[in-house]
Amino acid sequence: MIEIIPSLLVESAAEFERRLRLVEHDCDTVHVDILDGSMFGHTSWHDVRAIAAMRTNVKYELHLMVENPLPIVEAWHAHIKGTIRAIVHAEISRPVGAVLEHVKDFLKMETGIALNPETPLKDVESVLHHIDVLLLMGVHPGASGQPFVGDYLFEKIRAARNHRADLAIELDGGVTFDRAPSLVAAGATRLCAASAIFADPDPAAALKRLREHANMALT
Repeated sequence: MIEIIPSLLVESAAEFERRLRLVEHDCDTVHVDILDGSMFGHTSWHDVRAIAAMRTNVKYELHLMVENPLPIVEAWHAHIKGTIRAIVHAEISRPVGAVLEHVKDFLKMETGIALNPETPLKDVESVLHHIDVLLLMGVHPGASGQPFVGDYLFEKIRAARNHRADLAIELDGGVTFDRAPSLVAAGATRLCAASAIFADPDPAAALKRLREHANMALT
């Protein structure tokens, strides 16, 4: 079964909670995009104490598009027990391996690496066998609703799948109903979506429909 993970990239507490409530009963995990302006010139709302007060049964996956992810991960780990996974970008200036080791060994959370569209897979081959998920960006980080970067991403998915058959491969950005089956056929096991879900008049129905489209590739 392919997992569809709704993505929350918002600018206010009200919008975060509105979107969370729209999908919380139809998914296991939501993806929180965290930007502080240090990597991509964009910021997002991600006040951990305010989010902790939003009682929910869903788990949180953190996509840390920041230069210094550990203080943020530690805050989420301390305040929200449902934080299960931290994904950091390969492009940060800090030693990625040491960051991931701290998250996995000290915080006991799942770890992941995110790659920008232009970052080659070979840059992270040394750590691919030590992470739980590889997140491949289908758009340039920073904003929802961008166009898909191109068909070369399918080759990147296939290469990652060939490198490690059991690796969870997540695609973030440019996920549409039409594109989902092809992404899964290439080897993606999780699809992260924002516009395809929240731009629909009925986000919960769109989430279910996207899951059906993605799993078409498995039949």
